Amino acid sequence: MEAEVTNLRGRGERQLMPALGTCRALLALTCLLVAASRGGDPESYELAFTKRPPVIDGKLTDPCWQSATVLDRFVKLGGKALSGEEKVLTRAHITADQEHLYFGILCEEPLIEKLTMRHTERDSAVWKDDDVEIMVVPCERGEDRYVQLAVNPAGALMDAFLPGQGMPLEMGYDSGATVKALVGKQDWTVEMAVPLANLPIEAVEGAWSFHIARARRTTGSYLTSLMTPVSGFHSLPAYAGLTGIEKLKFPLGLKAFSFGQFTYGQNTCTFKVAGAKAKLTSMAIEVDGSPRMLFDSAALQIMTGTMQLPYTLMPTDRGKSLAVKAFSGTRLLQSRMISLNGMPEKMLGTSSRAVFMLYPGHFVELELPLHIAGSADAPLTLEWKATGEDGQTLGQGMTSPAGSPARIRLYWRSWRPGMYTIDCRLLRGKEELARQQQQIRLAANPWEVSQ
Repeated sequence: MEAEVTNLRGRGERQLMPALGTCRALLALTCLLVAASRGGDPESYELAFTKRPPVIDGKLTDPCWQSATVLDRFVKLGGKALSGEEKVLTRAHITADQEHLYFGILCEEPLIEKLTMRHTERDSAVWKDDDVEIMVVPCERGEDRYVQLAVNPAGALMDAFLPGQGMPLEMGYDSGATVKALVGKQDWTVEMAVPLANLPIEAVEGAWSFHIARARRTTGSYLTSLMTPVSGFHSLPAYAGLTGIEKLKFPLGLKAFSFGQFTYGQNTCTFKVAGAKAKLTSMAIEVDGSPRMLFDSAALQIMTGTMQLPYTLMPTDRGKSLAVKAFSGTRLLQSRMISLNGMPEKMLGTSSRAVFMLYPGHFVELELPLHIAGSADAPLTLEWKATGEDGQTLGQGMTSPAGSPARIRLYWRSWRPGMYTIDCRLLRGKEELARQQQQIRLAANPWEVSQ
C-alpha cells in the first residue's frame, strides 16, 4: 500500500464589597462562601486583549501584563486559605491576541533552594515536580474535553488533550506552545504563548472555562485559583468562566471532532462546524506533515450537518503523527493532531482463546481481531486452513469479514483431541495483505479448557 494525496484587567467579575458595617460585611462574605460550597455558579473573568504580545522570556516585564486579566486568590484544594509556611503569592496573568493565548505566572517561593524540577524533557512527568498547571476548555460549559498544560521551574512542558470524561489523556497532542521559565532568589516565573489554532476550539462566542493550579513540592501543598472548593485539579463543573472570547474574532471551531476508528485502510474523520462555515476554504489530512487528503472549498461547502472526511492509513503509518488542518485562505484556523503509536502492529491478529472443548458434531467460532477496513470497491476475504499434527488438512474455507473481529467457524467432525495449526491469509481482491498462523488445542475434558 502506497501513500497517495487525493485531491482570556480585571480580577474576575466579582463585585468588590462596598464599605459596609463589619457585621454586614461578614454576613455577605459568609453568604458568598456558603453559595460557593453549595455549588453556585463558578466565578467568571473577562479575557484581556493585547495588540502588543509579550516576548516569551520568563521575565513578565512586558506592558501587556499590566492590563492583563489577573488571578491572585489561590487557596488550598478544599478551599482552605493559606497560612503559615504555605502562605505564598501565586499570581497569574492572561491575555490574548487573534493568534495566541498568553499566560504569565509568578510563583513566590521562600524555599527556592528546595524546588523540585527533575524532569527536563518535553511531555515528561513534570506534574511530579513543583509546577503550574493550566486547564483550558475552549468549549461551551458542560463539555468535558480540555487541554492540560503543565510547566515546571526548568521550563519543561507537558501538554495533553482529554477527549472526554473517563478517556485517557492523549499525550501525542501538541499545543505548539512556546514556554520559558526563570528561577529567581525568592520566586520562579513562567511565560507561555499557545497558538489558538492548536487549541481544540468548539465555541467561538459565549464563554470558555479554565483552571490554573500550582503544586508546591517544597511544602507538599496543592493550590487552586478556583473559588468553588474542589478536591482535585480536574473538577470541570467548578472551572472559572472565561468571557470576551469574541475579541479573538476567531471565525470557526470544530465540534464533536473524531478521527474515526484508526484502522488500516479506509477511515473517516467527522465533526460539525461552529461559526462561519463560509470561512472554511480548505482542509488537509496529513501524516507526519505530508498531505494524505486535500479538500477544497467546493467539496467542503456542499457538506451539511456532520462533516465526513475520508482518509487512508497504512501499516507504515504506525508511530507517525496524524493531523487534520482547517484553513481560511492561507490562515491556519485549527490543527487537530494525534500520535499513531497506539495502532496495532498487524492487520490481522490471533484469537485470545487457544484451548477448546471437543464436542463431536458441534462447532466453535474462532474470533480474529481485524485492524483493516474493507470497502464496497475493495472487499476483504479471509482464507483459512486447519491441519493436524500429522500435516493432514482437516478443514479449510473462506469468509468475507464485515468488520472486526473476523470469524472462522470450525466444525468438530473428524477432529480428535490434540494440537492443530490454523493458517489464515487476508486478501483484498488478489492482493495479499497479511498472513497469520495460530496453534489451538482441542481438549476432551472440561477442566483442561480452564487451565
